[in-house]
Amino acid sequence: MFNKEEEKLQDYKKMYDNIPVSIDSLDAAIMAGFQRAKIEEVKKPRPKKWLYSFVAAAVLLIGFFTSVRLSPALADYVAVLPGMEKIVDMIRLDKGKLSAIENDYYQEIGASARANGLKITIDGAIADKKGMVLFYSLEADKKQKNLNLDAFKLERQDGKELLYGASSGAHHSEKGETHFSGTIDYYFQKDIDTNEFVMELKISGDTSAELTIPFSLTKDLKEKKTYKVNKTVDIEGQKITFMSATVYPLSVAVHLKYDPSNTKKILNLEDLRLVDENGEVWNKVNNGVTATNISENEHIIYLQSNYFRQPKELNLALNKLQAIERDEEFVMVDVGAGKILKQPEGDFLREVKVEGGYLHFKMVTEEAFSNYIFGRVFDSEGNELQSGSFLRSTREDLGETNFGIEIENLKQLKGTVSVEINSFPSWIEGDVKVRLK
Repeated sequence: MFNKEEEKLQDYKKMYDNIPVSIDSLDAAIMAGFQRAKIEEVKKPRPKKWLYSFVAAAVLLIGFFTSVRLSPALADYVAVLPGMEKIVDMIRLDKGKLSAIENDYYQEIGASARANGLKITIDGAIADKKGMVLFYSLEADKKQKNLNLDAFKLERQDGKELLYGASSGAHHSEKGETHFSGTIDYYFQKDIDTNEFVMELKISGDTSAELTIPFSLTKDLKEKKTYKVNKTVDIEGQKITFMSATVYPLSVAVHLKYDPSNTKKILNLEDLRLVDENGEVWNKVNNGVTATNISENEHIIYLQSNYFRQPKELNLALNKLQAIERDEEFVMVDVGAGKILKQPEGDFLREVKVEGGYLHFKMVTEEAFSNYIFGRVFDSEGNELQSGSFLRSTREDLGETNFGIEIENLKQLKGTVSVEINSFPSWIEGDVKVRLK
């Protein structure tokens, strides 16, 4: 009865979950400060209130019925530890993180700092050698409507270099609140060998503050499990080589390569998943970084973790992936004329407008497309342009999706602009099963 609501909510998450990020750009984003995504979902007659009420209702439905599905061990764990309900609520859609809590791999921290009427507390963490999820509480002396975590730099206490990417979110309340909670997800380029960290946090919005929080992990980081694969599969003439799968408590890192001679550019392995001998499935991670690009044809995709399970058989499965022709990797726009000169097959992009420093595109498909489609932007001479926030709105009743990408000095640009395609409603299908165990 409630599957459609749950699927709908997860569709909204695809918009940002399916954007692969290069390792270099992740690190650069941390050092330079994160670009904040401005996301709107629109449906008549009352756009914002409809979205907020729908998502709130969906979250409540998912929260209630997912709680029914919690294992007895996890339910007991939540009942014993005060505040664990809030932690579980934030990770309900990630089976691996829930399993980590169930197996007593969550650790309380309780480190905090206060500045300018704001207090942030790192309540606890789930960590392994590849990543770390910090659960935090944010308290304010007076009601806040908007608080943004602009930067959350992480350092080792011993001063050694720490290379990582990270993601978090912003907090919004129409009425204003004094208490917020959330997570910060860190992904390390190299397996870490320390439990001692310092986080430097910048907060903006109704109140601004800069805080420094030293903290320590109290539990040993579990060792990874690695499956060597080195198997090549073919989907409609496009070859993918699965190199390995490394299982951590927080995620499974699937290392793969695309054949450089492929005639299509593969954009997104939408339904890549782990499947055990009983048919139980572990999908792509729900929050944070879902993929990193090592190079144009070499990637790591992160799946939910089955670390605490001992399956007799384990396979990678894949049936559907997004792909476009190699010569259709960019949307070319005549900025002055406001005209799309070139786009991938299908002509789904119907118009483009230059407005308020943004390029705005309208996409029309049978069903509104949930992924954000654009990547880097280049001028007519091939120079990469600085791009900032992105916008997205939908009219599901019309199958219409509107995308916007902010481009620095857009109004001063002459000639053409080429926008890289990272996701598109173009699929190829197959039936792939790769044995891990």
